[in-house]
Amino acid sequence: MMLITAPVSARRSIIYYTLSRRGINHNTPSCLLQNKRTHSTTTTIKSYQNINTRPLRSMLYVPASNNRALAKLESLLGIHKPDCIMFDLEDGCAPNKKDESRGHIYQFLQDRKTSSTNKDYFGLIRINRVDTKWFEDDANVAFQMCMSKNININGIVLPKIESSQDVDLITKHMLSLCNNDDSLVDESDGSSQIVSPVPIWAMIETPRAILSVAEIAAHSSVKGLIIGTNDLSKELQLRPTCGSLSGTTNTTRDGLATSLQLVLLAGKAYNKPVIDGVYNNFSDEEGFRDECMRGKEWGMDGKTLIHPSQVSACNKILAPSQEEIEYAKSVVACWEISPDKGVAVLNGMMIEQLHVETAKRLLDMVEVIESMS
Repeated sequence: MMLITAPVSARRSIIYYTLSRRGINHNTPSCLLQNKRTHSTTTTIKSYQNINTRPLRSMLYVPASNNRALAKLESLLGIHKPDCIMFDLEDGCAPNKKDESRGHIYQFLQDRKTSSTNKDYFGLIRINRVDTKWFEDDANVAFQMCMSKNININGIVLPKIESSQDVDLITKHMLSLCNNDDSLVDESDGSSQIVSPVPIWAMIETPRAILSVAEIAAHSSVKGLIIGTNDLSKELQLRPTCGSLSGTTNTTRDGLATSLQLVLLAGKAYNKPVIDGVYNNFSDEEGFRDECMRGKEWGMDGKTLIHPSQVSACNKILAPSQEEIEYAKSVVACWEISPDKGVAVLNGMMIEQLHVETAKRLLDMVEVIESMS
């Protein structure tokens, strides 16, 4: 168990953040706004994996308190290896296991710093909400892991993010954990936005988050959006589908359609990956495959998973199919031999530069996936 004390400035940021969520007006503590430096991008001691150059098809939740689940990770190889692992300190850990889990996951990753299997996936850690008693210690440990060069944690997942103000306040808290009081500012878009020293992934799982998702996705600290469909369904008061009750495959997400599309629009508008919610019945392979396919058709970059048995199907479905690969190759070849580089014709269909860019991006992703297998 790790005993951690957050700085006074960190605790102060929590108080102000909690007040903001209750609708109480406040002024940001001046100690968090002093000595700003201007940077075009976030500067840290660690070079994080570039999410724009790697697949994020499968994002497996792994409870930090589950020894068996953690041990099983090293046996997940090839098509069974998730592209991303989300080590979970929130819902996946019982209240009486939080402190133990925090130290456990830190030690688990420390022990595997030099393991090649530890570096093949994209590691994230989900911490507890800011209005919980576990937030400060969670944030401190997650921050340490994100800043460590040898630990494969590439960002912090924050549940129940509902506005860009939420992201700002969390960013200031992360800055308060740095060794200096300097803030990083991103002026690339003219907004002079404060940037977190560690990448933040926002869980979108409430109606307020859906209504604010564009401003959340636009925030420089946010690197990706993860849809929490279970919480969102609860907040929208949707009835359980037949598939979640009986295991049949006639599941529907019609009640979530608008929300899912709004998150996708925001993600694509700001070039942030969007990861679909979980499929709860891990024994229903047919229903799971159908939901994966629908997510792919909509443009989801990946899907969160609750069980290792879902990984291989998810990886296969969300990877480009052989038909898609062959078509992409044909598009590129047709374009290269076309005498008119403004337009080409393939099997009676008009091909433009945008089709070629899409085809090349798909082929690049195939190359990365093959290199990982």
